[in-house]
Amino acid sequence: MRIWLLLLVTLALTMLALAAGRSWLCPVELIQGMLAGPDGAGRMIWSLRLPRVIVGLVAGLGFGMAGAVFQSLLRNPLASPDVIGLTQCAALGAVAALLSGVPPMLGAWTGGLLAILALGWLASHPREGLAPRAMVLQGLGLAILASAATEALILRAGDGNASMAMAWLSGTLNGAGWPEARRALWLLPLMLPLILAVRVLDRLELGDDLARALGLRVGLLRTGLGLNAALVAAGAVALCGPLGFVALAAGPVARWCSGGRPDPLVAGLVGAAFVTLADILARSIAPAALLPTGLYTALIGAPLLIFVVRQQARRETM
Repeated sequence: MRIWLLLLVTLALTMLALAAGRSWLCPVELIQGMLAGPDGAGRMIWSLRLPRVIVGLVAGLGFGMAGAVFQSLLRNPLASPDVIGLTQCAALGAVAALLSGVPPMLGAWTGGLLAILALGWLASHPREGLAPRAMVLQGLGLAILASAATEALILRAGDGNASMAMAWLSGTLNGAGWPEARRALWLLPLMLPLILAVRVLDRLELGDDLARALGLRVGLLRTGLGLNAALVAAGAVALCGPLGFVALAAGPVARWCSGGRPDPLVAGLVGAAFVTLADILARSIAPAALLPTGLYTALIGAPLLIFVVRQQARRETM
């Protein structure tokens, strides 16, 4: 029931995002604009708002799914891409690509993959295998190092490139058009393996020994799902910058919606709803200022995460 409610909320927020802006559209105007097409009265919807909404939805899906997968793989609610350094390394790669004239998506994927490979190497033990707690701690250091390297790149760039990179690093959907929307849709096939991995993630959370007893190849599955989630998270970073708190908050909220079980699809829907709501606020509260969407994702995600974690703690003590 909660999942269907989440779907309805996401759909309602999508329609509201299409109507939001400096000039709000009533339901009748919105429907007429959608039916009119991009060459008629619906030019503003089809050319400006719809691609922006698509980019936000796909980015939110990616952040939410990747956060839930890493939290399950490492059995730690803090093990989201923005905590373990993956988001920061993807942002470093995207900024380096942006300043070099290379497609940002390629740079973000390179940075994200290098981050997850480095973490796997640093946190691995010759006999015991991967140490989840060590991976989170190593990731915190990697995040600080990548953020410092990104700042160094920006300081060496020209004024125009530096201001463009700083605006992108704040996490924004401003300027998103159909080229960005098409690139966003290419990320959807990468999300399919994560959606189908619900049962695998549920069993991996039982512990490595029990998962092996159930017939799972723990090392191979953890490596494959980790690389897949890294590509999805890095792709989301390339679309709109490192939106804070989406990946971290989506997992616990999704567990609350799905009865305590890990579900990447539900987490993706939570992330999509987060980003869409934040974009609505960014275009409504101060439409002339065009404040970054990342500001509002943090303002929404932090209180919601505190509420859900508190509810779970109360449930465990009862």
